[in-house]
Amino acid sequence: MTKQKNDWGFFLTTISLFSGILFFFPILWLVLSSFKGSGELFAYPLNFLPQEFTLENYQRVINNGFFQYVYNSFVIAIVGTVITVVINSMCGYALAVYRKKIGYTGFVSGIFLLGMLIPSETLVISQFSVISFLGMYNSIWGVILPVVTTTTGIFMYRQFFIGVPDSFIEAARMDGASEAKIFLKIMLPLAKPTTITLIIFSFMWRWNDFILPLLVLSTQNQYTIQIAIRNYISAWTTDWSSILAGSVISMIPITVLFIVLQKYIVGTNLASGNK
Repeated sequence: MTKQKNDWGFFLTTISLFSGILFFFPILWLVLSSFKGSGELFAYPLNFLPQEFTLENYQRVINNGFFQYVYNSFVIAIVGTVITVVINSMCGYALAVYRKKIGYTGFVSGIFLLGMLIPSETLVISQFSVISFLGMYNSIWGVILPVVTTTTGIFMYRQFFIGVPDSFIEAARMDGASEAKIFLKIMLPLAKPTTITLIIFSFMWRWNDFILPLLVLSTQNQYTIQIAIRNYISAWTTDWSSILAGSVISMIPITVLFIVLQKYIVGTNLASGNK
């Protein structure tokens, strides 16, 4: 029986390792290709490693003002993420804590869940009309505000707060704590794993968003990093070297964010389990 378990574990480990290599290989190819010259990218036969290592691709995109687009994406992603966490946590808290006092909270939660069935692309025209009416066209607020409320974030917070015993809240109320203090001092710290997860998701959504910034922003110095990469493709030519370099630069913040926050997710979950 033990030998069968060891064989099965070895088999699963091998499959996992092979799957990881398959997943990581295109990313590694992308990174290595960004250090190749334009002529080497499409040379036959293809070379996995650069024959002549060069930083020319990165120098070109940096000299073209690429860091300005990186800065714009950072502003949109960070500000949007902060507002998203604030609004979604409060909404999820209200739908969870007051579900027994207010009867229609379940219906409201169901309406939010139905929103997940609607493709975001079908809302683009309506969003653009509202953005134009409010005078937020060609403004970063026109990119940030329409998507600060996410069904995923509300659902995550609601499900977490439902799992918190009501005795926590009742004890705080008996001690004279206000609803704002209960939310900020008790419930929100308990929801740290949910908050960190939503931070990762929200930052990633806004950092990689392409359609909404493309529709809202018309001034080049306000472009995000994804629009800047798209501009390397024209009707006649495609600057693949710049696209590869820009894509590698765009992956760095997301990778660093996940590496830094991953340990907090795991650590908080373990602490919650021990408690």
